[in-house]
Amino acid sequence: MSFAARTVASLLARLARCSGRRAGAALVYHRIAADPGDPARSVVPAHGARVFEAQVRHLAACYDVVPASDLVAAVRTRKRGQRFPVSVTFDDDLQSHRHVAMPVLRRHGLTGTFFVSGASLSASHAFWWERLQYAVDAQIPVANLVPEGLAAHSIGDLAMAIRDLPADERDAVAARLRARLGPDPDDAGLREEDIRALAEAGCEIGMHTLRHDYLPRLDEPALARAMNEGRDRLAEVGRRPVRTIAYPHGAADGRAAAAARAARYGVGFTTRPTAVLADDDPLLLGRLEPSFRSASRFALRLVLTLIGRGR
Repeated sequence: MSFAARTVASLLARLARCSGRRAGAALVYHRIAADPGDPARSVVPAHGARVFEAQVRHLAACYDVVPASDLVAAVRTRKRGQRFPVSVTFDDDLQSHRHVAMPVLRRHGLTGTFFVSGASLSASHAFWWERLQYAVDAQIPVANLVPEGLAAHSIGDLAMAIRDLPADERDAVAARLRARLGPDPDDAGLREEDIRALAEAGCEIGMHTLRHDYLPRLDEPALARAMNEGRDRLAEVGRRPVRTIAYPHGAADGRAAAAARAARYGVGFTTRPTAVLADDDPLLLGRLEPSFRSASRFALRLVLTLIGRGR
């Protein structure tokens, strides 16, 4: 899509303000990189830094960017003529959050919400899917490192299959990958000083659960633990309460929402690609993954979603 297409999307965003529709959107990013690599060979594709900055520039020009904890209230109080509220969120403990995403947000006067696990506050730590990516990048065969039958899948299907394993089997895969690869890279994860830097820059720190388990497969006690394990430490490091959660892998059901509510989270995010509406359950909000290709595609999809004409 062209500059003309982005201009049309900007005009639509301005025209849409004439609507009294009470809607907003949350966006979800993962890694931001100067060279995002080949999405077909990526467990979690990265956004290119230039595309990301163009998307942020569009948000600054056309939308009211708010912290994730304020999104529902902003949606419910939006009036005709006002910009639609949008929250910019980031999942996982990635160095690019502090060193790439945060500076871009600050250049454009925006804030973001960073959903982290806190698993690497004191030392480097890579999760199983990151180790799988390291193996793929290094062209290391993984057939003998994963349960029999899984290695025949594409990298995306393989990652989904590992995600769905019982926790002990998934941990065993992570351990075998580490044994084959060696210690996790020194820059794997975010340390205390990284989380603190994000918070001191005015960004919000949210919970992504310490173990990053696939919540729909957890029993009730494990689900309750996932909601709170490591939460107080994140609050201590970020120097403010942690009241928002993004469910690992974007997956949550009614049980997960109930557990989040019992743990006194104010909002919880999935990755259902939907707008946030005034009557949505605040513990089961959707998020859009922005286009990896261009700001134009992103701009058009966002405005169509907000006015109820797209997903």
